[in-house]
Amino acid sequence: MSPPFSPSPPPTPPDAALGFAASYARLVADHVRARDLDPRPVLDALGLPAEASDGPAWVSAQRLAQALQIATALCGDALTPLHIAQQVRPANMGTLGYTLISCAAFDSGLALFERLQSLICTQLRAVHQLQGDRLRSRLETLGEVPRDTALWTFTLVSRLAFARWVSGRHLVLDAVWLPCPAPADPRARQALLDCYGCPVHFDAEQAGELAPAAWLALPNPHADAHLHRLMSAETDQQWARLAQRGDSLAAVLRQHIASRLQAGQLPLLDDLAPELEADLGVSARQLQRRLAEQALSFKDLVEQVRREQVLHELRHTTLPLSDIAQRAAYAEPSSLHRAVRRWTGLTPLAVRQGR
Repeated sequence: MSPPFSPSPPPTPPDAALGFAASYARLVADHVRARDLDPRPVLDALGLPAEASDGPAWVSAQRLAQALQIATALCGDALTPLHIAQQVRPANMGTLGYTLISCAAFDSGLALFERLQSLICTQLRAVHQLQGDRLRSRLETLGEVPRDTALWTFTLVSRLAFARWVSGRHLVLDAVWLPCPAPADPRARQALLDCYGCPVHFDAEQAGELAPAAWLALPNPHADAHLHRLMSAETDQQWARLAQRGDSLAAVLRQHIASRLQAGQLPLLDDLAPELEADLGVSARQLQRRLAEQALSFKDLVEQVRREQVLHELRHTTLPLSDIAQRAAYAEPSSLHRAVRRWTGLTPLAVRQGR
C-alpha cells in the first residue's frame, strides 16, 4: 500500500543563509594548504572558490562535515579536526572576532556573542544560562546538522580554543557533551580528552558545556577601548546589512523560532516582535514584507523549523516521542503523530526506524 499523499513543506529559499560563515569554514582549507597539500578538494566540498573575497557567505553544516573528512584523509592524520579547531583566531570570525577580543571582560564579550552570533553561524545557536556558580551552555541546532564526530569536534573545540586564546589562560571546562560518537581512532579520542581535561560525554542528545561562572569576571588581556569602538561600529553595520537581506533575516528569525520551540513555546510574531525589533532593528511589518519578498510567511517559517527539528530528533536522537512533542510545542504526542504523517506519510516510529 502506497503512503498517503503528503503536502510539500513550505518552500525554503534556495539561497537561505543557513550554515557557518565562509571565513570560519575556510580554516579547513587553510590547514591543508599550510601542509603544502592541494586545498581544491576541500574548497570544492565547502562550495567555496580559491579567493576568499568571492563566493557564498555561508557553508552548510553538511558541507563542512564533508570538508573535514576530506582534510583528514588528505593529511593522513585522525587528529586533523582537533588541530584545525585549535587554530581559530579573530580573523576567522570577521569583525565580530575583533569586537569580542577587544571587550573589557568575559561577561560583556559573552553577552555580545550571544546577541550577534548569527554573524558567524546560523545553523547552531549557543544559549548560556547561569546556574548557581556554574555557566551552562547548550547549542541548539537548526536544519539538518549531522551527528558527525569531525564536525562537532571542530565546532566545540574551536569555542574553547578561542576562549583560551582571548584569556591567555588554559581554561578547563567542568564537562562537555558532544552529540556524536567518540572518535573511531583511539589516538584521536585520547587527544580530544587531553585537550578538554574534563569529562567528555559522547552520543549526547544535545551539545553542551558546563563552566565555572567565575570565568565571566576574568579580565581580557587584549582589551582595547579604541579598537572596541571601531570594531563595534563595523559589526553593527554588518548586522544592519544582514537585517536588510531577506534570506539572512529569515535565517536569524528561524533561530529565534527554534529557541522558543525548544523551550516548549509556540512562537507568535506579536510575542517575538519586541525582541526582534531590539535585536535586528526591524518592525513586525517590515519583517512580514521582507519575508514576503522571499515567498515566505512567519507561519511558513514556524512550520519549517518545527518540521526540521522533529524529523532531525526522530532520526538522530533517542528522545522519547513525548519529549520531542514538547520541544516542538505540541500540546500532546497525538498532534506530533498527525504532523509527522502529514509531512512524510509515515508514523514517527517509521521515521525513527529509517523507513
